[in-house]
Amino acid sequence: MKEYTHFIRGAFTGETGEKIHSVDPATGRAWSRISRGSVADADRAMRAADHAFREGPWAEADGIARADFLERLADHLELHWQELVEAEVRDNGKRISEVRGQFSNLHMWYRHFAAQARKIGPEPQANRVLGVESETQFLPYGVVVAITPWNSPLMILAWKLGPALAAGNTVVVKPSELASASTLEFARLAHEAGLPAGVLNVVTGYGHEAGEALVRHPLTRKVTFTGSDTGGRKVAAAAAEGVVPTTLELGGKSPQIVFADADLSNAMNGILSGIFLSNGQSCVAGSRLIVEASIAEIFVERLLERARILRLGDPMDPTTQVGPLANEPHWRKVTDMIEQAKADGATCLLDGTKAAAGHSGFYVGPTIFTDVAPKTRLWQEEVFGPVLAVTSFTEECQAVALANDSDYGLAGGVWTADPGKGKRVASAINAGTVYINHYRSTDPGSPIGGVKLSGYGRELGPDAVKDYLQVKSVWTGHQPMPDPFPSP
Repeated sequence: MKEYTHFIRGAFTGETGEKIHSVDPATGRAWSRISRGSVADADRAMRAADHAFREGPWAEADGIARADFLERLADHLELHWQELVEAEVRDNGKRISEVRGQFSNLHMWYRHFAAQARKIGPEPQANRVLGVESETQFLPYGVVVAITPWNSPLMILAWKLGPALAAGNTVVVKPSELASASTLEFARLAHEAGLPAGVLNVVTGYGHEAGEALVRHPLTRKVTFTGSDTGGRKVAAAAAEGVVPTTLELGGKSPQIVFADADLSNAMNGILSGIFLSNGQSCVAGSRLIVEASIAEIFVERLLERARILRLGDPMDPTTQVGPLANEPHWRKVTDMIEQAKADGATCLLDGTKAAAGHSGFYVGPTIFTDVAPKTRLWQEEVFGPVLAVTSFTEECQAVALANDSDYGLAGGVWTADPGKGKRVASAINAGTVYINHYRSTDPGSPIGGVKLSGYGRELGPDAVKDYLQVKSVWTGHQPMPDPFPSP
């Protein structure tokens, strides 16, 4: 069994304290053990990060030097990304074909932020004060605490670590206790690439122990969190006590609206991609299908034909199309929600719990419900699994109302041949990202984030690095100031 410890100040700590088992979701058996982080472990990591921020090569680096560090990291990742694949597949069960696709391009995210680091500098301000000029300066916060989820640990870490380092901060990462191995393997590669000791630290363990200790630590200057809305509330509350700014990217219940005039083949691919890739374990999963009534029957029939033949199997097998859910507690939640939807009167056209029969591990196959009432749990709550709720509409305004009938607002999709209608409906959907005739893509230049229970703040996009910088105004006078108290 593989043993992992915290990564602090450029080295694995080697402690022999209490451990947490990491279970391979394809087999249901433990394959590795990670350290159960304590308040003391969190303190050591925070002090290491603070020291690296204040002293040494990172503290002395300007934007150009930080860009060079990030470029070296990108070069090393481009050569060694395959060393990260097995750890992530065995930790969270994501299909190896998906993980390879993500990791083979991981270096590009760090190259993007290296380029951004080279652009950081003062910006002139416009003002109407005679004889005085002013500028905006940008300063790093200091130590950033990054809390990452179990579904795509290294991809989401890149969204946080890249801009945080480009801005000049140091980082302490607390990965999910259910999928920490790939983050620790990444930290090893980052150190091999020459990232100075203490700039990146990893503390593993439970959120209410190690995670809370990091968020509440007096040296924490910013927190970035990706996870559930329940976890986000706890993180925000803890950070608020120290008046620490927080970025929250939380859950979603994303709608996909299919109009009768859409390219139905293209829309079908978008629906399948949106809900069944990663087995539905994606924040932007298109879990609510809202299809125009005139094509609903035939569209759902074709969808069932495609979904029924998707192959469940070992995520390490490149031919597998549906892997397991990431862990047992989540498997129980998803299967419970499927049973609850049946009890609420929804019609189960495809039952993934039956398709998973005979598979060891935490499998649920593609599941499709129709006749889903808008006030039921399946329509309103995030499943985070391969479960699609389907309803129909007759008028455009009805489709928009159904799409917005959610406490979440992370993403959405619109499928239509009419460009004007596509843009009009996309504008009316209350979500942070809306795709038209496309779904699920990400790029470092495009912001990601939500509204309502899907969180606040944005990751990626043109202002990603500035989100990790504090703003200072500097005024310079070029003529003597007038006497504020002239003689009468």
